[in-house]
Amino acid sequence: MNSILEIQDLAVRFETDDGVVKALNGINLKLEEGVTLGLVGETGAGKTTLAKSIMRIIPQPPGKIVSGKILYEGRDLLKMSRAEICKIRGAQISMIFQDPMTSLNPVMTVGDQIAEAIQAHQHVSAVEATQKTCAMMELVGINAERMGDYPHQFSGGMKQRVVIAIALACNPKILIADEPTTALDVTIQAQVLEMMQDLKKKFHTATILITHDLGVVAQTCEKAAIIYAGEIVESGTIHEIFKEMSHPYTIGLMNSIPKINSEERRLNPIDGLMPDPMNLPLGCNFCDRCKFAAPKCWEEEPPVVYLGGEHFVKCFMMESRQRREDWKVENGQQ
Repeated sequence: MNSILEIQDLAVRFETDDGVVKALNGINLKLEEGVTLGLVGETGAGKTTLAKSIMRIIPQPPGKIVSGKILYEGRDLLKMSRAEICKIRGAQISMIFQDPMTSLNPVMTVGDQIAEAIQAHQHVSAVEATQKTCAMMELVGINAERMGDYPHQFSGGMKQRVVIAIALACNPKILIADEPTTALDVTIQAQVLEMMQDLKKKFHTATILITHDLGVVAQTCEKAAIIYAGEIVESGTIHEIFKEMSHPYTIGLMNSIPKINSEERRLNPIDGLMPDPMNLPLGCNFCDRCKFAAPKCWEEEPPVVYLGGEHFVKCFMMESRQRREDWKVENGQQ
């Protein structure tokens, strides 16, 4: 399957008065046509920074993309002029931002906001834009008669549907959804995710779904990438990740989810906090939270180990198959 988006060795820094924040540190990622990739990690791991880098909306200053490539259909987005990227952003690559409450203009009707996105990228008349707006609103489950309503007249779930309609108005090839269900209750979350799945099938849109919920990833994605302290520490297909979850951080995330068939009285969080991005460890970024860290984990950067298929892990523990099997037995994975 052809890659529509390929990220190579991407590094992003934020220069502040207190020091340099190392937000992304050598990200490598591929996205194929029509595939949904789940990008999973804690708050502060670099998920949104990666999304904004793809969209070329990193605030400069203080942000700066210091190295790497972002190849969209073979063309490097980072080398495009402002005019070129404006033609792609919103038309071919769209983003659903994290909070629908603040993503919409409170003094414009929702219909005008959807129409504005259409007219910005497609050479259509006002009448045609209105017709397309009606169609998009109906497509995401909003009655077209509400075109003249303002954002404050909608519930959180309906606002998120409006934001999705804006993002999909020009039928983009890539959709980046930054935690699209964070501010919604569980029932509405399920409805929004189901709607996004239906729209993906209808438009064959490649999607990057940013989340911290492995359950959502298992339900809606074909591939997953686990990000920690600005690095991809494990990546593969959903089947590979869930069948042979291998990085200590990935397993920690999974073990922190309550299981319906167990009677545990306490949650099992990962001990400690993510490292300060202004003072990352010399070796593995996860070493001070890992129960199995060896001395060299503190001194050397771990290698990327391929486990078969598309599955890779960045961990010293994976270098030896026997060590890996012993570790998995020790950690209750077998």
